[in-house]
Amino acid sequence: MEPLLIWSAILLSLPFLTTEPKTTVVLLENDAVHNAVEVTTQAGSVVIDQPYYYTTMVSSDKQPSVVEKADPDFIRQKYAAVLKALPEKAVSMLFYFEPGTAEIAQESKDQVEALITLIEAREPATVDIIGHSDRAGDADKNYELALDRAHAVEKFLLERNVKLERCSVVSYGESEPIIQTEDGVSEPKNRRVEVIVR
Repeated sequence: MEPLLIWSAILLSLPFLTTEPKTTVVLLENDAVHNAVEVTTQAGSVVIDQPYYYTTMVSSDKQPSVVEKADPDFIRQKYAAVLKALPEKAVSMLFYFEPGTAEIAQESKDQVEALITLIEAREPATVDIIGHSDRAGDADKNYELALDRAHAVEKFLLERNVKLERCSVVSYGESEPIIQTEDGVSEPKNRRVEVIVR
């Protein structure tokens, strides 16, 4: 049976104790605070909510087996090729800005080289550049300012000859603050651009 990827679980045909055809669902580790998958057949369902625990299904009219722990080393070795084919996790970096401007703060300029290295290591990378603002000033102007900030990071990368063939540049304005504030409040952590590299 071919392996299938479902969310954070991986469906594998694991040869444990019998030769009976079956599908085994193993929950992999993905650094999430809480991660779970529900496995359902016509006869019932089970929830797997711990890394490297699994359940087995032999047919759609039988209940999935009791959830048990698999040996992580066995999973990693036996299915190394399948695990290697899984996409790498997205990496997010934040760049901060001077108040009311699209000028990248100096401490953020210092981490641009790490971003360039990351993008080059994942070529052809998908890069999402998302501009944000704090709540100081008019919401419409903050939307435009956040977009200007996102374009400033894009320009900064292009000037360093970074390939951005699969790149999106968007603004969320003041709609997704890291730190919640009242309207009109200037907050340095909210004046940012998030760059997500996949």
